[in-house]
Order: sequence, then structure tokens, then C-alpha cells
Amino acid sequence: MQNLKLTMEYDGTAYHGWQVQPGLPTIQGVFDETVKRISGDEVRVTGAGRTDAGVHAMGQVANFWTKKDLAPDAWRRALNGLLPSDIVVQRVEPAPEDFDARRSARHKTYRYTILNTPHPSALERHWVLHISDSLALAEMAEGAAYLIGEHDFSAFRAANDNLRNPVRRVYEARFGSEANHLHLVMTGSGFLKHMIRIIVGTLLDVGRGKLTPDDFQRILRSKDRQGAGRTAPPHGLCLMHVSY
Repeated sequence: MQNLKLTMEYDGTAYHGWQVQPGLPTIQGVFDETVKRISGDEVRVTGAGRTDAGVHAMGQVANFWTKKDLAPDAWRRALNGLLPSDIVVQRVEPAPEDFDARRSARHKTYRYTILNTPHPSALERHWVLHISDSLALAEMAEGAAYLIGEHDFSAFRAANDNLRNPVRRVYEARFGSEANHLHLVMTGSGFLKHMIRIIVGTLLDVGRGKLTPDDFQRILRSKDRQGAGRTAPPHGLCLMHVSY
């Protein structure tokens, strides 16, 4: 038996997220079926992050155990030969026995991209959130800075999030801009359900002048979801990197 670590990218547009759901196309489901076709093994491929429907990845990490005696690079070629074109395995590496893509992860980095132009983009429509309003980037960046550190993020979690502990540590929360694109990059120990998307929706209210950066900080401290903004759509979000 060997434990294999995969690093992959995917366009999440056609999938109902990472996690297997009966009767629905998911990234995990496609991988489970593909590994079975190659090895004959019934496996459950474990992902580092359970990305939501429509969310993308450039650096998702996963692992699985197999009895199939194939070299890592042969596994990479075999997987990419069978996977659909919107999922690509970048690397396959042997992993220690105790490696688990989800439990062993230390930090995850996500990026949310906003296209801030008068008109949308036909080519980028599945990868960016189009906002035509004028946005105050400096104020949005000031609000985002309040996220750094360890906080109870209950104000920025989905109503049906059933995780007991809402406390997370955020190491990085910064905005960058490039050719009319605004990027919110966040690195943390982990994220609650819809947490980044609700943060983006609330920071957009800051950018439009509906809230001040101090209002954003008060919402964070309130632990009350009712004060936060709308949940931003999933297609602007991408899992960029997982650290171990």
C-alpha cells in the first residue's frame, strides 16, 4: 500500500463542490471513480479544502491509499489521461503514512477576484465577480486588516454551518489590484462555511460607502451574522495554496 499526495487545479463551474453528493457531479466523486478505473481500488480521495459549488482551485491538495504499484509520475499521467479537461493533476508524490491532506494542513490561502469595470467580461465570467460601482479600495483594505489575528468569526459564517468552534486565525488579509481586477487574498488556519464570501460581501459595502472600516470591525466583534453583508457569489473564489 502506498499513500499518494496529489496537487491539482480545477475549474469548479460544472461541479457541486469538492465533497461527494449522491446524484451530483463533484470533484471528489470524479477522482474516486478515476482512481478506481486505474487501480480497481475502492477509495475515498481526501481533499485539503471542501470547496463549495462553483469555487475553483489552483493548488488543491488531496491524498489516497492504493495497492496499485505505479510510480508517482505514471499515476499523474494516468489520472490526467482519464480526468475531464477542467481538472488537472499537477503533481503526484509519495506521502508519509501519517499524511492526511485535510488533517495535516497548517494554512490555506484563498483569493477572491472582483472585476471592477463598467461592463462584464465574457471570457472571465466564471472566474470573477463583476462590480460596476466605483469602489474605495483603501477603505476596503483598511477593513480587511481587522481580520488578521485570532477571532470568533461567527458574524461571517453561514447560518447552516454546524462546526462547533467558530474561532479561526487569519495570517493574511490584503487587497491587491491589477488591470481593473481587485484581489482579496486571505491565509488562515482554516475557514468557516462561506466565511470568505460573506467577508467579501461586507467589504463591498465598505467599498461602496455603505459601511466604514470601523463599522466592519464592529461587525466582526459583534459575532452577529445579521450585521454583515450579503454572501458574495462562489465563482470569484479560488483555493490557491495549502501549506503543510
